[in-house]
Amino acid sequence: MPKHGLNPEEVSEPPFKRAKSDFASSASQGLALESATSIQIPSLHANTKWTLATIERTRPPLPDILDPALKKAALTHPGQANNDPVASYERLEWIGDAYLELIASSFIYQTFPTLPAGKSAQRREMLIRNTTLGEFSVYYGLDKMADIPEEFNMEGRVGGTNASQKVRVKILGDLFEAYVGGVILSDPANGIQRASDWLKALWGPLMAEYIREEEKKARKPEQKQSASGQTLDPKTILEATIGAKGVKIEYKDLPSKNLKDRGTKLPLFAVGCFMTGWGETNLQLGHGSALSKKEAGQKAAQVALDNKKLLKKFADKKAEMKAAREAQLQQAGVTFPLKEKPSAPETTGGVL
Repeated sequence: MPKHGLNPEEVSEPPFKRAKSDFASSASQGLALESATSIQIPSLHANTKWTLATIERTRPPLPDILDPALKKAALTHPGQANNDPVASYERLEWIGDAYLELIASSFIYQTFPTLPAGKSAQRREMLIRNTTLGEFSVYYGLDKMADIPEEFNMEGRVGGTNASQKVRVKILGDLFEAYVGGVILSDPANGIQRASDWLKALWGPLMAEYIREEEKKARKPEQKQSASGQTLDPKTILEATIGAKGVKIEYKDLPSKNLKDRGTKLPLFAVGCFMTGWGETNLQLGHGSALSKKEAGQKAAQVALDNKKLLKKFADKKAEMKAAREAQLQQAGVTFPLKEKPSAPETTGGVL
């Protein structure tokens, strides 16, 4: 896969094995860096939501850091700069981390308007965790441009120590965070927008599955509502559609087979929707998996609702039973309309 972005030859000095004396004037350089940068606060609504139509298959090119001093610092490990926080990426990594979290939050907030805070945080973690950012660093070649101690390289220090894979991933994540901070701070006029547009395109494919679900949900007919105006969930709708006296709908745990969420890598719960009644015994109507049992149960109910043919079969039986009951009452001289008794409450089987 071709890599976009900076060429190592474009860096003002060879990136590896610089003498520590190069940083003797870091104090004065630090003052220059401090005075040349200003913190920008991004606007939440400036970042528009993701859509499947705007997700690109190829990754966007790496934006440049416009200030040479910031660019040099963003690509310098603290150990190569006498642990000077200004001459290295230490401070840029810190501010870049904050920008990444805020920009990711804004895109998720705009794209998934009803997503609970906990799930929003899980999706944000997918985008800003070190494994994700570290992979971006390698893709763009930041690890090749950076001045980092040899033990953090993939080959390790010749005849010396090698850093663990976990430490390498952390360094690569730090590099990406610092680079984002450099892009933003080096361009007071357009840095936020340049970084946001770049990250939106870069992150989009990671969110594609969730975006597809969101757009599919938006295309569905308007959800049913109760008399009080509250939106009814799939379990309630299923119960109202095929539930009746003597009909039991249960939600039971299913073997999860170590299923994990594709994005967050967290374990998933699997739940099945089962019905006893209408001539059936423990018939599985649907199944669902999610990060919580409650949501998995709702997904199982929705799968049952989506099976229109099977649902019609039981709904017709319910309608026939109701018609037969009304005919019996009419023969007995009962005046209509009758107030239908509510369906039997949903049985959870002690699972949910």
